[in-house]
Amino acid sequence: MEETKYIEDNDQLNQLSMNILVHAGSARDHLVHSLESLEAMDFEKAAKEIKEARKEVVIAHGLQTDTLQLEASGEQIRYSTLFCHAQDTLMTAQSEILIGEHLIRLFEAFSKK
Repeated sequence: MEETKYIEDNDQLNQLSMNILVHAGSARDHLVHSLESLEAMDFEKAAKEIKEARKEVVIAHGLQTDTLQLEASGEQIRYSTLFCHAQDTLMTAQSEILIGEHLIRLFEAFSKK
């Protein structure tokens, strides 16, 4: 029987969680700038900012995925409120970016009519 490994290093999981939060937070910041540009009908800047937001989400998602793959391979990840919060923030950023991308396309289409 294979022995289950446990990640007990609180500092490591906390650091990972903070890195996810930093990138997800940066993504949301770019999203806000994108929406502000959209309000000003500056579609080029809105698209540029949302592209930067998407890059930040990809980084954060990669960090989260690496951790989840560890657990899937048999390493036990302790429950962490901070990690849970980081995942929630990332998921929210992803949803907001998806909506922002749709809004940019809608505003551009309406501006051409």
